Amino acid sequence: MGLPIVGQKSLGFRTFFGTWVAPGARVTFLGPAGVFEDTFTENNRVGTLNAAAARCRSGKGDTIFALPGYTEDINVADFATSLVAGTNLVGVAAPNSGLMPTLNFTATTATFLLDVANCSISGFKFTCGIDAVANYVTVSAAGCSINDCYFQTGTAAALDVTIPLIVAAGANDLRVQGNRFAGTGTAVNTNAISVTGAVDGLNISHNDFDIQALGATNGVIEFSAAATQFRISKNNIVNRRATAAVAIRWTDVALSGIISENNLAFLADVTVASAALSAAGSTTHAVRAFDNLGHDENIGSAIATTIGAGATIE
Repeated sequence: MGLPIVGQKSLGFRTFFGTWVAPGARVTFLGPAGVFEDTFTENNRVGTLNAAAARCRSGKGDTIFALPGYTEDINVADFATSLVAGTNLVGVAAPNSGLMPTLNFTATTATFLLDVANCSISGFKFTCGIDAVANYVTVSAAGCSINDCYFQTGTAAALDVTIPLIVAAGANDLRVQGNRFAGTGTAVNTNAISVTGAVDGLNISHNDFDIQALGATNGVIEFSAAATQFRISKNNIVNRRATAAVAIRWTDVALSGIISENNLAFLADVTVASAALSAAGSTTHAVRAFDNLGHDENIGSAIATTIGAGATIE
């Protein structure tokens, strides 16, 4: 028997957004008034993410749908104070389209904290409406996921975010998959993802990064604390820094994990192997690399450098 098309509380239901809602889960919508007129959807619509989160129950898999074109300004630290464990936030629009539901950060200290377990965010766009936003999302709870989102890292030197995503202590088994991290013009970022606390089971895969990471020792992905059993795989990572540049960098010796099948590109002339994966002088870590490709030349100028298994093959 196929999945039911309309809701039955005992069975769960499949929505017209193509998303399966768990049995017994509540559904709340973010969007402009009157979109669905006098329907189940309209009756469950609220005006802010916090109001939507307040309708959710902890650990029940309740879902908040953000409708196409929804926009909310974020202007305080930890603005999603109503968020409870197990909540699913789903943006309903084509990825990278102008209709993606948008969270626009309008204060430098504004933040979205994933500090309750097993929450997921998918299909949202994060933008900076003021210069020097410190951070969009910080994750510090286990079992969370961020999928198919667009982190706009900036549009100019005077309008960018320092670190879009921070992975803090406690964010075990975090999945960051299928996202785009991209800036335009002269926007500069410290990192795209910064791992600042001890975590286990971090998975960063199938993402597209195209940013200008600040400084010769700043990685697009940066580890400054112990991460164990992590996986970084199948990402496209471009560092557009004009001189020295780094793709993935770590400074903590207690790391263990695998970096595999990533494409690592640089606009500057670099020593590809050490720029692609920078251990910052540490030789006692347990990071292993397989089948990564690094390139710093125009097409036809040189072959890519393969970085893997501790060896560099020109």
